[in-house]
Amino acid sequence: MKKYILILAAVVTTSVVYGQKNKVVSAYNYNKAFSRSGKCKELASGVEAINLAIEHDQTKSWAKTWYYRGNLYYNIIASKDQECKAIDAEALEKCTDSYLKALVLNFDDPELKKLDLQKEDGSDLMKFFTALQSNPKVDDEMYTGDIMGRKLPGLAGEYANQGIGKFGKKDYKGAQESFGKSMLLAQMGGKLDTMVLYNTALASEYAEDYDMAKQLYDALIGLKYNVDGNGPDLYRSMSRIYKNEGNKEKAAEYITMGRKAYPDNNNLIVEELEGFLQSGKHEEALANLNTAITNDEKNQVLYFARGTVYENLKQEDKAVADYKKALELKPDYYDAAFNLGAYYFNMGADKINESNKLSLSETKKYDALKAAAKKDFETAVPFVEKAHQLNPADVGTGNMLIKLYTHTGQYDKAKEIKAKFQ
Repeated sequence: MKKYILILAAVVTTSVVYGQKNKVVSAYNYNKAFSRSGKCKELASGVEAINLAIEHDQTKSWAKTWYYRGNLYYNIIASKDQECKAIDAEALEKCTDSYLKALVLNFDDPELKKLDLQKEDGSDLMKFFTALQSNPKVDDEMYTGDIMGRKLPGLAGEYANQGIGKFGKKDYKGAQESFGKSMLLAQMGGKLDTMVLYNTALASEYAEDYDMAKQLYDALIGLKYNVDGNGPDLYRSMSRIYKNEGNKEKAAEYITMGRKAYPDNNNLIVEELEGFLQSGKHEEALANLNTAITNDEKNQVLYFARGTVYENLKQEDKAVADYKKALELKPDYYDAAFNLGAYYFNMGADKINESNKLSLSETKKYDALKAAAKKDFETAVPFVEKAHQLNPADVGTGNMLIKLYTHTGQYDKAKEIKAKFQ
């Protein structure tokens, strides 16, 4: 009796396997039918059949099962019919997973069949490419050629678009994952998409995965990436990350590297300038600004910045000229107006202080200093008035204007401004 039970079990097992094999064939036929008719119900039936086959112990280990499954989901993704797309919202992920499984199950070597191409450390992916170079025995060479040569590049594009959408919604971690998957699939298809590599780095930075961002930015720097003029931004991004980490020395190092690679880029010039100003390197700052202004003669901020440097270098005439140029380019430039007014105010105040130190016998010199001081104050007034007009709530500007009106005998105006603040 036991013998018959064993024979019966064998017959039952064979029937189930045959049934599952029919599911694989049915899935293939449904996909073919869809290619001819474009009817979404054919795709849906194919997906239903193949998803039963991947659950069975024998057919789930066949490369063709996963290849056919990938093709069904690929057609869902490629379809413009919303009814087809509605078959499975996770078609992109399932398609990718199916093709990657098909690639490893296609090997004849049982050890290679165990590879996980999505393993985080990438070790199995390296083993996969090493195996391919040795021309291994496979179930069907067409599977490998079609998946890697045609399907993976298409999926890489889908993931890139998905990443752009997530980045736009500020889902930076999700964008990082999508761009990363796009980059992986593109490389498996034999292409290094540097634009996706850049987007992955950017998403990694925004997702605060700084270690990954630094690795990717460094790789892009090594590749001399400059699509859409983004090359200089690689160095600025690296500098920004290190600055956020408190490593000012490394941050400055990347700006210096960027200046060597892109000597005329104003953004890098200004970044380097900030470091020079903070460390009191005014001569170096001046050299930077001269280059920046040569590159961008209509940038009022650069003239203002150079004006402040000239003031620190005690080259007052040049400072005044740059402040006036900044105001000429941008008449409502508060900082330039304030600095000009403050410059003349301080000149007048210095003369007043000097006159107060004179002896009573030095009347003539005293009167000359007082007259010169008044002239400085009168010169300062329109600039400080402009600054006050642009920023009426600023107490410092208001107080300076009160003092100027007092020194120039405009007491009613001084009283009016004083009433606003006192």
